[in-house]
Amino acid sequence: MTRPRFRRPRDRRARSRRGMTIVEIMVAILVLGVGLLALAGFSIAAGAQLRGAKLQETAALVVQSRLDSLASITCVNLAPSGPQTGTATTLGVQEKWVITDGNDIKTIVDTVSFKYRTRKLVYQSVIPCRD
Repeated sequence: MTRPRFRRPRDRRARSRRGMTIVEIMVAILVLGVGLLALAGFSIAAGAQLRGAKLQETAALVVQSRLDSLASITCVNLAPSGPQTGTATTLGVQEKWVITDGNDIKTIVDTVSFKYRTRKLVYQSVIPCRD
């Protein structure tokens, strides 16, 4: 009579090489999904920041151009009698400026607004009179 053979227990390493369980796959997909959603949210926020920066860049360009043109006018002719105001639309940017006369200086306040934005940007500059 032959003796029954006992099976040798399988090696743990051999078991781990068989593959992943369905639970492990589901957890991996969940982690990957959460990571991709976070990445999408960050890209949307970055796009909004870039659009706001572009608007501010355009506003600063328009205001700097306005201040340069007003700085080239002599202080005697700039605001001879009380505050002087003006409006213009350049590059889709509406601006309104006010020039007030001070003691040997001219103060210029330029308010910039955009078509689809409610918040206005206000820039202020001082031009010394050297006349």
